Amino acid sequence: MIKLKILVENNSRIDNYLLSEPALSIYIEADNKKILFDTGYSDILLNNAKNLNLNLENLTDIVLSHGHNDHTGGLKYLNLKNKNIKLTAHPNIFDKKYEPDGTEYGCPITKDELENKFKLNLTKNVYKISENIVFLGEIENNESDDIDDSALVYNIGNKLLIITGCSHSGLENIVKYAKKVTGIDQIYGIIGGFHLLNLPDNDIEKISLYLEKEQIEFVAPCHCCDLKSKIILAKNNSIKEICTGDIILI
Repeated sequence: MIKLKILVENNSRIDNYLLSEPALSIYIEADNKKILFDTGYSDILLNNAKNLNLNLENLTDIVLSHGHNDHTGGLKYLNLKNKNIKLTAHPNIFDKKYEPDGTEYGCPITKDELENKFKLNLTKNVYKISENIVFLGEIENNESDDIDDSALVYNIGNKLLIITGCSHSGLENIVKYAKKVTGIDQIYGIIGGFHLLNLPDNDIEKISLYLEKEQIEFVAPCHCCDLKSKIILAKNNSIKEICTGDIILI
Protein backbone atom coordinates (compact mmCIF):
# COMPACT_ATOMS: atom_id res chain seq x y z
CA MET A 1 0.00 0.00 0.00
CA ILE A 2 1.09 3.55 -0.71
CA LYS A 3 -0.21 6.68 1.02
CA LEU A 4 0.16 10.15 -0.49
CA LYS A 5 -0.59 13.49 1.15
CA ILE A 6 -0.65 16.53 -1.12
CA LEU A 7 1.29 19.09 0.91
CA VAL A 8 1.44 21.82 -1.73
CA GLU A 9 -0.54 22.23 -4.94
CA ASN A 10 -1.92 25.15 -6.94
CA ASN A 11 -5.45 24.64 -5.59
CA SER A 12 -7.02 23.86 -2.24
CA ARG A 13 -10.48 22.78 -1.14
CA ILE A 14 -12.98 24.84 0.82
CA ASP A 15 -12.84 24.54 4.61
CA ASN A 16 -9.51 22.69 4.81
CA TYR A 17 -7.62 25.84 5.91
CA LEU A 18 -4.43 24.90 4.11
CA LEU A 19 -2.29 27.18 1.96
CA SER A 20 -1.74 26.80 -1.75
CA GLU A 21 0.71 28.23 -4.28
CA PRO A 22 1.70 27.48 -7.89
CA ALA A 23 4.04 24.69 -6.84
CA LEU A 24 4.12 21.04 -5.81
CA SER A 25 5.05 18.92 -2.82
CA ILE A 26 3.80 15.42 -2.03
CA TYR A 27 4.42 13.35 1.10
CA ILE A 28 4.64 9.61 0.44
CA GLU A 29 4.53 6.63 2.80
CA ALA A 30 5.34 3.16 1.46
CA ASP A 31 7.75 0.29 2.21
CA ASN A 32 8.58 1.82 5.63
CA LYS A 33 9.82 4.94 3.85
CA LYS A 34 8.62 8.47 4.50
CA ILE A 35 9.42 10.52 1.42
CA LEU A 36 9.00 14.20 0.64
CA PHE A 37 8.67 14.50 -3.14
CA ASP A 38 9.49 18.13 -4.00
CA THR A 39 9.17 21.01 -1.55
CA GLY A 40 6.99 23.66 -3.14
CA TYR A 41 8.02 27.26 -3.72
CA SER A 42 8.06 28.77 -0.22
CA ASP A 43 7.67 27.88 3.44
CA ILE A 44 3.98 26.96 3.21
CA LEU A 45 4.79 23.24 3.24
CA LEU A 46 5.76 23.75 6.91
CA ASN A 47 2.37 25.27 7.72
CA ASN A 48 0.51 22.58 5.81
CA ALA A 49 2.55 19.73 7.31
CA LYS A 50 1.74 21.02 10.80
CA ASN A 51 -1.98 21.27 10.03
CA LEU A 52 -1.93 17.76 8.58
CA ASN A 53 -0.20 16.46 11.75
CA LEU A 54 2.86 15.51 9.76
CA ASN A 55 6.25 15.62 11.50
CA LEU A 56 8.88 16.24 8.82
CA GLU A 57 11.62 15.23 11.28
CA ASN A 58 10.53 11.65 10.63
CA LEU A 59 11.37 11.79 6.93
CA THR A 60 13.67 9.10 5.59
CA ASP A 61 14.06 10.61 2.13
CA ILE A 62 13.58 13.72 0.04
CA VAL A 63 13.31 13.33 -3.74
CA LEU A 64 13.46 16.26 -6.14
CA SER A 65 11.79 15.89 -9.52
CA HIS A 66 13.88 18.71 -11.05
CA GLY A 67 15.60 21.97 -10.18
CA HIS A 68 12.89 24.58 -10.78
CA ASN A 69 12.18 26.84 -7.82
CA ASP A 70 8.49 25.88 -7.59
CA HIS A 71 9.70 22.39 -6.65
CA THR A 72 12.86 23.23 -4.69
CA GLY A 73 12.12 26.60 -3.03
CA GLY A 74 10.94 24.99 0.19
CA LEU A 75 14.41 23.54 0.76
CA LYS A 76 15.49 26.93 2.12
CA TYR A 77 13.03 26.54 5.00
CA LEU A 78 13.62 22.87 5.80
CA ASN A 79 15.96 23.31 8.75
CA LEU A 80 15.49 19.91 10.34
CA LYS A 81 17.40 18.39 13.24
CA ASN A 82 17.40 15.02 11.52
CA LYS A 83 20.62 14.91 9.46
CA ASN A 84 20.09 11.34 8.28
CA ILE A 85 17.57 12.22 5.59
CA LYS A 86 18.77 11.14 2.15
CA LEU A 87 18.11 13.62 -0.66
CA THR A 88 17.98 12.04 -4.11
CA ALA A 89 18.02 14.10 -7.30
CA HIS A 90 19.66 14.45 -10.70
CA PRO A 91 23.06 16.22 -10.36
CA ASN A 92 21.98 18.95 -12.80
CA ILE A 93 19.31 20.33 -10.45
CA PHE A 94 21.70 23.19 -9.68
CA ASP A 95 21.95 24.37 -13.29
CA LYS A 96 21.09 28.05 -13.75
CA LYS A 97 17.72 28.60 -15.40
CA TYR A 98 16.39 31.93 -16.69
CA GLU A 99 13.16 33.30 -18.12
CA PRO A 100 13.44 35.32 -21.37
CA ASP A 101 13.33 38.53 -19.27
CA GLY A 102 16.32 37.36 -17.23
CA THR A 103 14.41 36.20 -14.15
CA GLU A 104 16.10 33.21 -12.57
CA TYR A 105 13.87 30.26 -11.70
CA GLY A 106 16.37 27.55 -10.81
CA CYS A 107 17.04 25.88 -7.47
CA PRO A 108 17.53 28.67 -4.87
CA ILE A 109 19.90 26.67 -2.69
CA THR A 110 23.45 25.52 -3.46
CA LYS A 111 24.90 22.05 -3.35
CA ASP A 112 27.12 23.04 -0.39
CA GLU A 113 24.10 24.30 1.54
CA LEU A 114 22.22 21.08 0.90
CA GLU A 115 25.18 18.98 2.02
CA ASN A 116 24.91 20.67 5.41
CA LYS A 117 21.25 19.73 5.67
CA PHE A 118 20.93 16.25 4.14
CA LYS A 119 22.81 13.23 2.84
CA LEU A 120 23.06 13.97 -0.86
CA ASN A 121 22.50 11.23 -3.43
CA LEU A 122 22.92 12.97 -6.79
CA THR A 123 22.62 10.51 -9.64
CA LYS A 124 21.70 10.33 -13.33
CA ASN A 125 21.12 6.61 -12.90
CA VAL A 126 18.08 4.66 -11.82
CA TYR A 127 18.10 4.45 -8.02
CA LYS A 128 16.08 2.01 -5.95
CA ILE A 129 14.82 3.75 -2.81
CA SER A 130 13.06 0.63 -1.54
CA GLU A 131 11.87 -2.72 -2.81
CA ASN A 132 9.01 -1.10 -4.73
CA ILE A 133 10.03 2.57 -5.10
CA VAL A 134 12.36 3.65 -7.91
CA PHE A 135 13.82 7.05 -8.82
CA LEU A 136 14.10 7.06 -12.60
CA GLY A 137 17.17 9.29 -12.90
CA GLU A 138 17.76 10.82 -16.34
CA ILE A 139 14.83 10.08 -18.64
CA GLU A 140 15.62 8.71 -22.10
CA ASN A 141 14.64 10.84 -25.12
CA ASN A 142 14.06 13.91 -22.97
CA GLU A 143 12.25 16.51 -25.09
CA SER A 144 13.39 19.58 -23.15
CA ASP A 145 16.50 21.39 -21.95
CA ASP A 146 15.65 20.24 -18.41
CA ILE A 147 17.73 17.07 -18.42
CA ASP A 148 17.37 16.95 -14.63
CA ASP A 149 13.62 16.25 -14.90
CA SER A 150 12.78 12.85 -13.42
CA ALA A 151 10.01 10.95 -11.62
CA LEU A 152 9.26 8.31 -9.00
CA VAL A 153 7.72 4.91 -9.73
CA TYR A 154 5.93 2.65 -7.26
CA ASN A 155 5.20 -1.01 -8.06
CA ILE A 156 1.70 -2.01 -6.99
CA GLY A 157 1.36 -5.72 -7.66
CA ASN A 158 3.02 -5.58 -11.10
CA LYS A 159 1.31 -2.32 -12.01
CA LEU A 160 3.09 1.03 -11.82
CA LEU A 161 2.10 4.27 -10.14
CA ILE A 162 4.15 7.12 -11.62
CA ILE A 163 4.63 10.30 -9.58
CA THR A 164 5.81 13.28 -11.62
CA GLY A 165 6.88 16.83 -10.82
CA CYS A 166 6.30 18.65 -14.12
CA SER A 167 7.04 16.04 -16.81
CA HIS A 168 9.31 18.41 -18.73
CA SER A 169 10.97 15.33 -20.22
CA GLY A 170 7.66 14.33 -21.80
CA LEU A 171 4.88 12.30 -20.20
CA GLU A 172 5.06 9.56 -22.83
CA ASN A 173 8.85 9.36 -22.44
CA ILE A 174 8.47 8.96 -18.68
CA VAL A 175 5.93 6.17 -19.08
CA LYS A 176 8.06 4.30 -21.62
CA TYR A 177 11.20 4.66 -19.49
CA ALA A 178 9.37 3.51 -16.34
CA LYS A 179 8.32 0.38 -18.21
CA LYS A 180 11.85 -0.23 -19.47
CA VAL A 181 13.46 0.28 -16.07
CA THR A 182 11.05 -1.93 -14.13
CA GLY A 183 10.17 -4.51 -16.78
CA ILE A 184 6.51 -3.91 -15.93
CA ASP A 185 4.23 -3.01 -18.83
CA GLN A 186 1.00 -2.06 -17.05
CA ILE A 187 0.60 1.49 -15.72
CA TYR A 188 -1.97 1.75 -12.93
CA GLY A 189 -1.80 5.50 -12.55
CA ILE A 190 0.01 8.81 -12.98
CA ILE A 191 -0.18 11.68 -10.51
CA GLY A 192 1.57 15.04 -10.61
CA GLY A 193 2.41 17.78 -13.07
CA PHE A 194 1.85 16.85 -16.72
CA HIS A 195 3.30 20.07 -18.26
CA LEU A 196 0.20 20.79 -20.34
CA LEU A 197 -0.20 24.47 -19.50
CA ASN A 198 -0.88 26.60 -22.61
CA LEU A 199 -0.17 23.74 -25.03
CA PRO A 200 -2.07 23.60 -28.34
CA ASP A 201 -5.24 21.51 -28.15
CA ASN A 202 -3.88 18.98 -30.65
CA ASP A 203 -0.84 18.26 -28.48
CA ILE A 204 -2.99 17.69 -25.40
CA GLU A 205 -5.38 15.47 -27.37
CA LYS A 206 -2.45 13.27 -28.44
CA ILE A 207 -1.47 12.80 -24.79
CA SER A 208 -5.08 12.10 -23.85
CA LEU A 209 -5.36 9.40 -26.51
CA TYR A 210 -2.03 7.92 -25.44
CA LEU A 211 -3.19 7.62 -21.82
CA GLU A 212 -6.45 6.04 -22.99
CA LYS A 213 -4.55 3.53 -25.14
CA GLU A 214 -2.43 2.58 -22.14
CA GLN A 215 -5.64 1.92 -20.14
CA ILE A 216 -4.40 3.92 -17.19
CA GLU A 217 -6.96 3.75 -14.39
CA PHE A 218 -5.81 6.63 -12.16
CA VAL A 219 -5.03 9.85 -14.04
CA ALA A 220 -4.47 12.78 -11.68
CA PRO A 221 -3.03 15.87 -13.42
CA CYS A 222 -2.23 18.83 -11.20
CA HIS A 223 0.11 21.80 -10.75
CA CYS A 224 1.19 22.67 -14.34
CA CYS A 225 -2.13 21.72 -15.94
CA ASP A 226 -4.84 24.27 -16.63
CA LEU A 227 -8.61 23.75 -16.86
CA LYS A 228 -8.51 23.42 -20.64
CA SER A 229 -5.99 20.58 -20.53
CA LYS A 230 -7.97 18.72 -17.86
CA ILE A 231 -11.16 19.02 -19.92
CA ILE A 232 -9.40 17.60 -22.98
CA LEU A 233 -7.86 14.76 -20.97
CA ALA A 234 -11.29 13.97 -19.52
CA LYS A 235 -12.68 13.26 -23.00
CA ASN A 236 -10.77 9.98 -23.05
CA ASN A 237 -9.87 9.35 -19.41
CA SER A 238 -11.40 9.37 -15.95
CA ILE A 239 -9.63 12.35 -14.38
CA LYS A 240 -9.10 12.68 -10.63
CA GLU A 241 -9.07 16.16 -9.11
CA ILE A 242 -6.09 16.78 -6.85
CA CYS A 243 -5.86 19.62 -4.31
CA THR A 244 -3.67 20.64 -1.38
CA GLY A 245 -4.53 18.51 1.62
CA ASP A 246 -5.87 15.52 -0.33
CA ILE A 247 -4.93 12.10 1.03
CA ILE A 248 -4.72 9.21 -1.43
CA LEU A 249 -4.49 5.54 -0.46
CA ILE A 250 -3.68 2.94 -3.10
